[in-house]
Amino acid sequence: MKIRRPARPRKGSLARAYPPGPARLPGDFLDELAYELEASERQARGQAERLAILSELHRIATATARHLGRPVTVLDIIESAADQSDRDRLTALVNRLRA
Repeated sequence: MKIRRPARPRKGSLARAYPPGPARLPGDFLDELAYELEASERQARGQAERLAILSELHRIATATARHLGRPVTVLDIIESAADQSDRDRLTALVNRLRA
């Protein structure tokens, strides 16, 4: 006679406990370093873009304030552009800075 153990109640699928996507085995330290390096590079690129935008807008705002002889607004800076395409570019820079 074979003795059977009572069946354990099912707790549900383990697949639901993890976010959808490819299954990953625990990584080694090299994987961790690669992930952190990629994240830091993304942050650095974002900061470099922000720095370039700030630098350009600061240069234009300084020149516009000097020309007008008063503190300037965003509208003053955009209106200081030579043509519509430059106004559109300055508007896009301000929007990206404020996003």
